[in-house]
Amino acid sequence: MQRKRVFILEIILVVIGISIIFYYSKGLSLVEKKNQISSQSEEVKNNEILIAHKEYFKKLEYAPVLFSHQKHVKALKEKGCKACHYINKKGLYVFTFVKGIYKKKSEEIKKEYHQKCIKCHVKFRKKGKKSGPIKLSCGECHKREYVNKEIKYPAFDFDFAYHDKHVKKLKDRTKNRSSKETCKLCHHTYDLKTKKLVYQNGTEESCYYCHDLSKKRGPDLSKIVAISKKENWNLPNAFHSLCLSCHFKLKKENKKAGPIVCSKCHTGKYKTIAELKKVPCPERGQKDKYFLFVKNLSKMKGVPFDHKFHENEVAKCRTCHHERLKACKDCHTIGGSSKGDYINLVTAYHSLFSDRSCRGCHYRQIKSNKNCLSCHYFFNLAEARSELADERSCKICHTGKKELLPTKKLSLEGLNLKKIKKEITIKKLSKEFEPAKMPHLKMINKLVEVSNNSKLATYFHRNLETICRGCHHKSNVKAELEKNKLPLCSNCHSVDFDPLHPERPRLQAAYHNQCIKCHENMQIKKAINCTDCHKYKKGNKLKKLFLKREEKNV
Repeated sequence: MQRKRVFILEIILVVIGISIIFYYSKGLSLVEKKNQISSQSEEVKNNEILIAHKEYFKKLEYAPVLFSHQKHVKALKEKGCKACHYINKKGLYVFTFVKGIYKKKSEEIKKEYHQKCIKCHVKFRKKGKKSGPIKLSCGECHKREYVNKEIKYPAFDFDFAYHDKHVKKLKDRTKNRSSKETCKLCHHTYDLKTKKLVYQNGTEESCYYCHDLSKKRGPDLSKIVAISKKENWNLPNAFHSLCLSCHFKLKKENKKAGPIVCSKCHTGKYKTIAELKKVPCPERGQKDKYFLFVKNLSKMKGVPFDHKFHENEVAKCRTCHHERLKACKDCHTIGGSSKGDYINLVTAYHSLFSDRSCRGCHYRQIKSNKNCLSCHYFFNLAEARSELADERSCKICHTGKKELLPTKKLSLEGLNLKKIKKEITIKKLSKEFEPAKMPHLKMINKLVEVSNNSKLATYFHRNLETICRGCHHKSNVKAELEKNKLPLCSNCHSVDFDPLHPERPRLQAAYHNQCIKCHENMQIKKAINCTDCHKYKKGNKLKKLFLKREEKNV
């Protein structure tokens, strides 16, 4: 018996010991992680780079090298960037240390780094100056502490504000100071016939279209992207080469120029859409308004589209124009074609699963707004696959007129309070609790206020019936009110499980799910617990049980 007790005590001590070790190791790892994050931000400020080239070496034999770029810039100030980087035939800097690195084998890359770096260090030492390592001792550069190190520079966002600034500043570098000549300084496209970079007025597009090698492109762009990939003109190389080369030229001319230091561009700070609304959008000859219609093919009426308004609601043109700055129908035909990846025009405009479609973008806006979710939370995406919309929804966009429908804020004036009651008492299911009283008119008022404060909602909520459908989601409210037949939840939801309609929740679940989820989404703290809506009946045997449960929730 004594041995058994000793054995159990030993097991308990071992478990406690392991728990303590795990706790402290976890705590230390979190501290290390915090320190790593803070050190990374310091490394970005100090313009430090981690030389690893895993894309060429795959598995590294030695630890990566932490390279202090700013120290080298100061030390090689007289020679400038030419000391390490080369200039191509077009007079642009290519900011890779090894020339044509993407064409070379890993051993060639390693050899060139060792020879060039050590040779430069030796020269500095001969002049009696401080320099980096000169002996081929791997550990001096390839330090073990950098094995799992990562340095990530925040992406630089060339937004509308930067574009507008460049258009104004670069006009003095053009002959006739026209916008066409200014655009030529940065924008170009690749001519597949002549195999040269050319500028074509009216075809200015984002660098991302041809230089973002991570995206799958359609047949129109895939050939150009393949050439960018072959020549290693990815986004960092393209941006750094074009932008920094221009900044260097302006500096030589003693003119104001943009930054030439990494941390000055890669700040991690980005402008909001609200801030960008004050900035003029890039001009490409686009109209303020368009009429979306395919002649002789479309069965639906045309849609008026306010392009100017939508320009101010996005941070980039490619938010919608994901392939090129062209109309959707140029790639997405009504029947679907290889040019548009066989996604037809109807899907391109209406898909709820795409961030670029009209409905998809609107749905994303709704999901990000707690007030909209009060009603739209119950929207079933599974049903949206089989049915695009009902007749009432279609008519709001497909008007056949070139002007948008006039918007009018909703009002409760003229509301028949005999049919639309101020307060509704829900008596069904009142066994353990008293009937629940619902402030019906107060709720309508709140939802009308929410709708009127949203530009998107104001356009699509054309009447009060739309607000009613937020709760009475399967009812034809107008028709039922005309017949003086109230659209009750019990019209569809039975008290007990209905085997003929297994998809319908029971009445109690329907009430609670509809009401509580709405309050949770709108972040209303009231009417979440049972007693917020129901009062206990006298002699309720379950009262103590409910009180205990509520105490636990608190």
